Amino acid sequence: MRNIFRITALAAALLGAMPAAQAAVQTYSFNGAIDSGHYLGETFSGQFSFDDAGLSLSGTEYVNLASLSLNFLSTNWTLANAVPLSNSDVTFENGNFLGLSFSAESANVSFSVIPGFSAVSESFIAYDTPLGNSGAGSVIYAAVPEPESYALLLAGLGLMGVLARRRARATAV
Repeated sequence: MRNIFRITALAAALLGAMPAAQAAVQTYSFNGAIDSGHYLGETFSGQFSFDDAGLSLSGTEYVNLASLSLNFLSTNWTLANAVPLSNSDVTFENGNFLGLSFSAESANVSFSVIPGFSAVSESFIAYDTPLGNSGAGSVIYAAVPEPESYALLLAGLGLMGVLARRRARATAV
């Protein structure tokens, strides 16, 4: 029993020595499918990151994107493809993530990813073609865990393995 307390104290000391997780660069992935119009059934997916350190968690806030990669209609779109004077940012309401705001256009299509108004589930993508064909689809977001989260998970699993092995040895004797 004394060994369990030693191991727990050692693990607590190691975790205490690790730098505290801070609000910083967040990464999200997203995907969806077009459910109306000319491009019905076409899918899209991507990933973006932003620094949330400046959020006040009060009211409507917009955070500039640090990076964006979006694959739609066999084309990879980035921040460099953003429509001039359009917002390329992430929207929050009282600290709640509402989604991505991004617009781009080419000779074949113009489209916008639009954040929700009061909930992330309201996010959508809308497009239009030069021939007037338009449509929309929903967007699904998923936060990408930070590397520190994986390190803590692995440390916890390792500690549980050590404890289980010691317990098995103690009961075998």
